[in-house]
Amino acid sequence: MTENGVVPLPDRRRVLLGGLGLAAGVAGLTLSVPTLARAAEASGSQAATDDIQLIIERLQQRFLAQGDQVRIANGIFLARTSEALAYVESLRADGSWPNVDYGDTTSSANGRVWSPYHALYRMIAMAHAYRDPGAAGYGKPELIEALNRALLYWDSVKPTSTNWWEVEIGKSMAMGRVSIFVGDKLSTEAREVTYVHNTGRLDPAGANGSWRTENYLYEAVAKHATADIEQGYATMSQTVAVDGSGKVTEAVQVDSSFWAHGAQLYSEGYGMALFTIVAAWADVARGTSFAFSPENIDAIAFYILDGTRWLIRGEIGMMYLGYRPPNTIDGITSYAADFLEPLDRMVRADESNSAAYQRLADNIRGKTRENGVVGHKYFWRSEFSSHLRDAYGIFTRINSPRMKGSEYRSTFRPEVGNEIDWNAAGATSIQVTNREYDDLVPAFDWFHYPGVTAPYTKVTTQSSPANRGSFTGGVSDGRYGASVFTLDRFSTTGRKSYFYFDDEMVALGAGISSTSQYAVHTTVNQGAARSNASVGGKAVRPGTDSAATGASWAYNDEIGYVFPEGGPLKVSNKEQTGSWLDRDPVKRNAFTLFFDHGTSPDGAKYAYVLLPGATPEKVRSYAAKPVVRILRNDEQVQAVRHPRLRLTMATFHAAGSLDLGSGRTLRVDQPAIIMLNEDGDSVVASVANPDQPGLTVSVTLAAPGRTRRASFPLGAGPNLGKTVTQPLR
Repeated sequence: MTENGVVPLPDRRRVLLGGLGLAAGVAGLTLSVPTLARAAEASGSQAATDDIQLIIERLQQRFLAQGDQVRIANGIFLARTSEALAYVESLRADGSWPNVDYGDTTSSANGRVWSPYHALYRMIAMAHAYRDPGAAGYGKPELIEALNRALLYWDSVKPTSTNWWEVEIGKSMAMGRVSIFVGDKLSTEAREVTYVHNTGRLDPAGANGSWRTENYLYEAVAKHATADIEQGYATMSQTVAVDGSGKVTEAVQVDSSFWAHGAQLYSEGYGMALFTIVAAWADVARGTSFAFSPENIDAIAFYILDGTRWLIRGEIGMMYLGYRPPNTIDGITSYAADFLEPLDRMVRADESNSAAYQRLADNIRGKTRENGVVGHKYFWRSEFSSHLRDAYGIFTRINSPRMKGSEYRSTFRPEVGNEIDWNAAGATSIQVTNREYDDLVPAFDWFHYPGVTAPYTKVTTQSSPANRGSFTGGVSDGRYGASVFTLDRFSTTGRKSYFYFDDEMVALGAGISSTSQYAVHTTVNQGAARSNASVGGKAVRPGTDSAATGASWAYNDEIGYVFPEGGPLKVSNKEQTGSWLDRDPVKRNAFTLFFDHGTSPDGAKYAYVLLPGATPEKVRSYAAKPVVRILRNDEQVQAVRHPRLRLTMATFHAAGSLDLGSGRTLRVDQPAIIMLNEDGDSVVASVANPDQPGLTVSVTLAAPGRTRRASFPLGAGPNLGKTVTQPLR
């Protein structure tokens, strides 16, 4: 980056909604438009002119800092700034390049390339070179003359694509950037081409809206159109506005997650693109009359620090991303590397939260293992749980009929199968070093997702059936949490619960039945095999393939596993081969633990405990004397208790009661997920129900000499599935 560190901003005299606990105030969070009064006051003045010129210079710095390869979107690199003069030489007299098919209409989605992009990328490279003091073409008039011809030829043939994105957004991005870099140097006719073919418009809806609005802003800034810049910033601020209606599916949700393409979690992908764009415009306007208002800066913090940050611990806790190669940005090769640039920009643009943004960026860069936040967050809108401690992070993705669990966006390869099919069926990413899965992909076995119960067979359909298990959700008090996944897909059903504490996560499964012709497996974990891979303290030799083991504990890398009730456990430490699309095959060593329930199981069960960051000695000791007690594991109730924390967690799949021992009984009159905390002076319960809007759950704790109870009115609409916490009286 050309700009590093924190640039002091004026004192905004603002108070965040509960510090970084913004979720508490989200229901009342309304976004103001930017401080237009300041811009209007400066309109037409020298101050406004100076502000616009500063924005232009910062935009130019933004793109030049990305390096020699020209980037627009989708990770495609088709031109280099260093080759700008070569593009001039190969340009024909009519303004066309001989190796560009201007009549091609191919969609650039799914890894293909629309041929006219070659021309657009080259034009950007030429514009960059003209402004880059380090480029051979810096300030050379032949670049401008060639750009004039190339733009006029583009206008004469008007290339188009079968994919709307290329036509409406990708092309406009290129034209907008050319106008920002050299609009003042182009001929009048060529400059007009950059405006005519930039179809950017004001659109407040999500990532696509931010792209359209960014393109609109490029033209407004290039034209020095003050009023249009003000409108552009007002609209850009709305792309990160929280949808409180529960109906908008291309928006930041009330739990600070982001949806795109329907009811689908997209805080990475489209959500990352949204953050990149909004952060860039926040940064280039900081300290100017066009700057985002304090309220809009706070909205970005709510979206990222209360939201997306919980999905990242060095790496994104969503294993399905491994189906494609990660990008390398700022020397970091990671699926989280794309967040580095916008995080660096928010360090400058948001003084109050700069330390939090910096902590997350340092974490992605590998300077620290942890990201600066400790606690448990359940995203009730997006059905995703994040459990973060300094020593580890566990991320679990589930989905009900209310959510779309997967969207297959890569070119379909029948020989590989649908890599992301099981990614939202209880997939559990366990991260200590944050390299557990990165060191294995692309040789990952896509049908052994950690945490998932499924028939072990390659899925060959491109469109996967939704999970029909409606009682799927979670509960959280901010420190601890539990999730339930009611499995009902691919001829397989079951009840799965996950309970998260300080040092361990407990996973229970019950009622696992299937009519599939394939054996059903519950995968405990699949990660890169290390030299310390062992079961019961004995090394698992490389080459081991699905060996049965009766060991009560296992270990690999820096993660321990305990099996308090045994079971049909199998272990592998074997070489796996795989490849990314259009890449050579690679071999990786994988350590896999799984329960083999066999074919046509009927009421199968499992139980295991994860001990991330523990030593082998601690795991051995824990296996000999487990800390967490399993109270019940059947199709009606799944429950555990941590005596030291005085914490009970239970999934009631139906109204019923749970024997807590010592004459104590916990009762509920409705299906619910419950945490019972008895560690303080009062007994506090946290309750959620994911699939019955407006439900009131009555909770009773009966004990010798005293009975406590409370009613929990639960939410509906955007708050369906949200936790309610209160004492029992």
